[in-house]
Amino acid sequence: MTQPRVSVLVPTFNRVNYIGECLDSLLAQSVPALEIIVIDDGSEDGSADLLAGYVARHPTVRHLRKENGGKPTAVNLGIQQAQGELIWIFDDDDVALPDAIETRLRTLAAAPDAGFVYSPHYYGSDGPDGRIVQGRLHAVAPHDPDSFFPRLMLGCFFHLATALVKREVYLQLGGFDTQLLSSEDYDIQLRLARSCKAVLCPEPSFIFRQHQGLRGAKAIRYAGTDRSKVFRRFDQRVGRKLRENLALGEYLAPACTTPLNARDQQTALLARMQVMASKGCIPEMLEDLSAALALPGADLATCAQMARKAVCTGYAWSAIEDDWGGLNALLPAFKGQRGGRRMVRAMALGCLALAKGYPGSGAERFAKARAALVLGLCSVL
Repeated sequence: MTQPRVSVLVPTFNRVNYIGECLDSLLAQSVPALEIIVIDDGSEDGSADLLAGYVARHPTVRHLRKENGGKPTAVNLGIQQAQGELIWIFDDDDVALPDAIETRLRTLAAAPDAGFVYSPHYYGSDGPDGRIVQGRLHAVAPHDPDSFFPRLMLGCFFHLATALVKREVYLQLGGFDTQLLSSEDYDIQLRLARSCKAVLCPEPSFIFRQHQGLRGAKAIRYAGTDRSKVFRRFDQRVGRKLRENLALGEYLAPACTTPLNARDQQTALLARMQVMASKGCIPEMLEDLSAALALPGADLATCAQMARKAVCTGYAWSAIEDDWGGLNALLPAFKGQRGGRRMVRAMALGCLALAKGYPGSGAERFAKARAALVLGLCSVL
């Protein structure tokens, strides 16, 4: 059989200090890419001159330039231009391992029904000369097909830059969501996981550079220290997209497409509650918990266990802390229903678990312990 061809897409914006090392690693693959398409999203730092040199020396390198609009618009342009059957989207500040294409093609060949392959990766940092230094491995546990999408909804456990994706799948999905100037990778990963089978390649494929340089499109340019705050804001949008577009049965593993009985409804509502909590969507989290409590024969012990767990999931605590007043405004009505006070106590225990068991400064631990105390008192008053 003819081996599928790989088009590498490298969206870039003002990364003249890193993109040379990135391209060198892509050009050094043991199985060469059909093409490396660099989509310059309006760089203003001399990247164009550097890229012109690569284009002149390497026939496989193409340079597309556009006005700045963010990574989604750049990648979508590259997908339309790509000639390969497989797409590898690679960030301009990272470095590929020499056998990255080879190992993932081998894995895909053994799973021809898969829509994409993904892998572990290494973390890295800048060395004294500015070149990347390989650090620890980010391992990825295998997931069976039934649990892959539900698990991914709770948190992103693999990096999009490890994925080789069939171009036809990207086209069927309509490309990246151009309204997302951050969390766009996670959004497309979720849509990929929902639409097709994934297969894990055990060999790492690249080194993910950790640095404090500026990131994002021009409209939201931010430093590495603000990354978590920006991601949470856009992850909330991703969470609400899931809520709007998915049937309740899709939160189950395996997904259920038939009408749900009361027991499965509770399981699905509590699963969606956790997903909403992980994205920092606290009103939606409480709405799902309330709906689960209202079901005939609701299992209050299970609801309480899941409510405690939800507070400790993803961005839940950060969202609660940032909008403490918003949470407290919702609690009176919530406490008025059957089991509501018990759920507030469970949330208090979740905050206490965070204070006791999670790393952080003394001030951060105190804030969580104080929230636990306030919620505990709220449950009885």
